[in-house]
Amino acid sequence: MPESASSSTQSGFRLPPGAVRAGITVFVVASLLGFGALFLITHDLRGSIEGFRHFDLRWALPALALASMDWFGSGLRIWLLTRPLGIRLPYLRCAQIGGVSAALAYLTPSGTGGGPALLYGLVRSGVSLGQTVATNFASVIVNLTFLSLAGFAAWFFGASEAIEHIRLPVANISAATLFEWSALGFAGVGVTVILFAAAPRLPRLLLLRLAGRTVRVRKVLKVLQELHGSLVIYARKGKLALLLAVLSNVLQFGARFVLGWVVLRGFGVEAGFWNVVTLHILLQFLLYFMPTPSGTGVGEMLAPALMSPFLADRLLVAYTAVWRFFLNYLTILLGGAVLVRWIGEDATGVSTGMVTSTDNGQRGGTS
Repeated sequence: MPESASSSTQSGFRLPPGAVRAGITVFVVASLLGFGALFLITHDLRGSIEGFRHFDLRWALPALALASMDWFGSGLRIWLLTRPLGIRLPYLRCAQIGGVSAALAYLTPSGTGGGPALLYGLVRSGVSLGQTVATNFASVIVNLTFLSLAGFAAWFFGASEAIEHIRLPVANISAATLFEWSALGFAGVGVTVILFAAAPRLPRLLLLRLAGRTVRVRKVLKVLQELHGSLVIYARKGKLALLLAVLSNVLQFGARFVLGWVVLRGFGVEAGFWNVVTLHILLQFLLYFMPTPSGTGVGEMLAPALMSPFLADRLLVAYTAVWRFFLNYLTILLGGAVLVRWIGEDATGVSTGMVTSTDNGQRGGTS
């Protein structure tokens, strides 16, 4: 293989194109079904289509800026998490990897494709597989920590009271009650994963006692061990990097929370900033647990239900489509284009590794 061949090809780590195509197919089909159901519910196809004309394109600029945080915010997190390992990737390269990772996360349930995409991007940039695993699991812990804290902070500062008067047309449930349930549920999952990663011995014993040494149990135990190993590495070398990475998620996830309010303003609706942001924190929590990529199909029903107190019925379809475009579709299109180029380069062996390290001994692994 030529000297310029991709590091991902040399290591044998690749993203299977079939899995990527399957994710795109499921995402498109679920989105079409969701919008089809939404059109049926509104009973006004022509009015819903005309609703797009009410969007003021001047608000597309701040919406684009928020959408770009999928790249720049996640890129900053990756850049921060690779520094303690002696990896010196350029920030713009990290932003590229972050955008591709976000695109693959949007195409898979609960964002499960984001991790493999992150591994792929780092490995093909010359980072050792051991270091990429540590970075990936540190990123998982950072994301869970931030989202758990975001839910708790929103609850602490009165999010439930701010949306107490809003009731969802589905099941006539209070938005405040749904927010409390989702925030507590997400925080519970996040705290559990972090505690198990910090002290995997007890869950290991419990799993072995309850389920035996099955293949599935061994896979779960391997994930716990890798999570624990990543925490040990960063506890020794990168406590500050972990803290800064958690704070950097304000860019990526905070942008997603604020995007709904910006799109509302684009439709000429002056709604309370905190009320709308709180509802979109709730929406992100709910979509995270949905079994379809980015909660597609379900999100097309949830978003209009949450925004119905602010929007006329004829604008619900247009709002949902514009919100989805800036939240997901744009990143999927651009990130997918970068990913296709990378896969093509790897197939022909023309990509080059870009990593530099302050500690050459770390190139072989994480220890």
